[in-house]
Amino acid sequence: MIKNDFFILIPARKGSKGFPYKNRKLFRYTSEIIPAEYKKYTFVSTDDEIIASEAKENNINVIRRPEDLAQDETSMKDVVKHFISEKNVTKNIILLYLTYPQRTWNDVEKIYGIFSEIEEESLVCCEDVGEHPYLSFHNLENNKASLLVDHKLYRRQDYPDCLKLSMFVSCYTTNVIDNLHDLMFEGDTYFHKLENHKIDVDYLDQFKQSQNNKQDL
Repeated sequence: MIKNDFFILIPARKGSKGFPYKNRKLFRYTSEIIPAEYKKYTFVSTDDEIIASEAKENNINVIRRPEDLAQDETSMKDVVKHFISEKNVTKNIILLYLTYPQRTWNDVEKIYGIFSEIEEESLVCCEDVGEHPYLSFHNLENNKASLLVDHKLYRRQDYPDCLKLSMFVSCYTTNVIDNLHDLMFEGDTYFHKLENHKIDVDYLDQFKQSQNNKQDL
């Protein structure tokens, strides 16, 4: 891995409704996998003093996130733009969500290696969907429903192949950030397919499950 062509950004705001103070509990699972020689290239964007203190103890840089960028509706795109602006970033960015406690440094190296070889400005991970969206419905009032995707196909073999977005590891050039969708991809994004499902922790039971399931790429 080339040490001088990227920064690592870890978003870690204080608030979380489904799993209170989730990022405080998850922070060490990401901070501990980063080798010492890479921590000077690593930044945590946070409004949480406890996370900020833990980051400093682990020799990780802290970006103080303003309150207006730490809301439920704040987009990750705006958080990344704030980081770029604050540190005048021109290098590539490896974005590591804290919600993947099973991730290893080998995972990060492997995926960034792929990004370094392709001729695209953004990479996100993906995996197979568990249930095809053509079988999903909007839940309406009075026990009514409507198709999530309007179609007339009844044979499953006629359904198009679908992928599920995963932010297990994502990589970007600074040039592409303004063009990203709020879900952190754009028209030319490279989708790296994971070999196994990676638990994305939103709730306490998912966190417990992640501790019992160690999976590889």
